Parts: sequence; C-alpha cells; structure tokens
Amino acid sequence: MFESLMLWFDSLGKESKLFDHPEDEALHSALASVLYHIVSVDKEVASKEKQQFSTILKREFDLNDEQIDHLYQTSSSTASDWHSDLHTINQFLKHKPAVRMNFMKHLIQLIDVDGVQDGELEAFYEALHEVFPEIKQP
Repeated sequence: MFESLMLWFDSLGKESKLFDHPEDEALHSALASVLYHIVSVDKEVASKEKQQFSTILKREFDLNDEQIDHLYQTSSSTASDWHSDLHTINQFLKHKPAVRMNFMKHLIQLIDVDGVQDGELEAFYEALHEVFPEIKQP
C-alpha cells in the first residue's frame, strides 16, 4: 500500500473536509506524489516547478489552493515510493488511452519548466513504461 494512502487513513480520525470522497483524496495524493517526485529529482524545487505542480492539479481535478497546499505538503514531507503511487494512478488510467496520454503530456510540461535534467528524464521514462507497458524498451 502506498504511503500517501496510509497518511490518508491516519487522517480519517481528524475529519478532514478538504476532499469530498476518500477515493478522490487517494488518487489526488498519488498524483501529487508522482508530480512532486518529478520536480524534486534534482533535489531542488524551483518556484516555476511548484507553480506548474499547482496548475496541473487545478486543471485536472478542479482543486482549490488549500487542497493543493495540503497535497504539496504531504508529498514533500513523506518518503513514499513513487513507483507505488504511479502504479495506483495507472490503475485509474488503465482503460482510458486519452487520459493516459494527457497524464504523460503533463509530465512533459513539468520536466520542461526548468530545463530537462537527466534524472527527470529517467523518471519520465519510468512513468512512460508504467503507463504504457506496450511500448517496447530498446
């Protein structure tokens, strides 16, 4: 079970009203974790990267600033396995090719914000092969 979901379970007793449905928060947390991993691969999160992180979450999920801040803080303060979170996202996207392509487009936009670093490109390719396993690796 991925760590961001564990944090959500822990927060159940706190009656968080940030999200309407538990499964929404689970998906949002998994996506935030993957996005945060991409922007923090180089060990530094530029303000433009954080802004793009927020823009993606606003655009895709229509989240407010408080929800996005919560997801950012949770993602930045946990050492979750981003592969597990990526796998969780993929389960939601599995039968929706257009949504899978849109997800990858957002990752491209995110890694391009501050110039593409080797680590970011490697993480992108890992995500690509998780989301599109039918793509053959050389």
